[in-house]
Amino acid sequence: MPHSRPMYAVLTGDLVNSSKLPVSLSTRAMNLLRTSVKPFNSAFPDAVVGSMDTFRHDSWQLLLGRPELAITSALYLRTVLKMQSDATTKYDTRIAIGIGEVDTTDTGKISNSRGPAFSRSGKALDSMKDELLTLTTGTDHSPLEETLARSTVPLLDAVVSGWTPTQSQAVNNALLGLTQEESSMQWTSRDGSAPTRQAISQALKRAHWKTVHAVLQWIERQLPQNSKKSNP
Repeated sequence: MPHSRPMYAVLTGDLVNSSKLPVSLSTRAMNLLRTSVKPFNSAFPDAVVGSMDTFRHDSWQLLLGRPELAITSALYLRTVLKMQSDATTKYDTRIAIGIGEVDTTDTGKISNSRGPAFSRSGKALDSMKDELLTLTTGTDHSPLEETLARSTVPLLDAVVSGWTPTQSQAVNNALLGLTQEESSMQWTSRDGSAPTRQAISQALKRAHWKTVHAVLQWIERQLPQNSKKSNP
């Protein structure tokens, strides 16, 4: 659907159970999120406006100039953390997505920006309970809002929440467009070993990647797309 002004997606998040993480681990998690933005923007040019803003010790915010990638980016960021989990430490992040217009943008500190997309994202995060992923387009009770916010996104949230570190890394690489061979070459195993293509294929299968990917492609067609990227 065309819009008179560019539409944006604002992702606001915080670490899950951050109070239980030592400062060194929560700092590591936030650094992982920050540095992960560059490869995502390389895979999806013009997706990110400015850079990820982090504040306090466990919160962050990201602005996308390509709102159709909102859920794709959210899943990517969650895999960035989940792939680092182990038997003693569980990493994950809550993410609230707000779709809409942006009035002002501070690319040096995204959280200083203003507009409906920012308000929706912040309010959505404040209202989250047990879920780890939510989305609002500002069109309550519309068919799109009902489908995405009430069914599609919660189902994706449930699937992603069940991913193991291995499945998360396999999906993370797939989201960046890597082939299974390329994924094997770039795998960051703790013991220095690299999985076979067959092992990666099995991890993707157990993560229901084929279905998740199809859903992400469908979502991208439903959310607003800007024909011309520009900062407000």
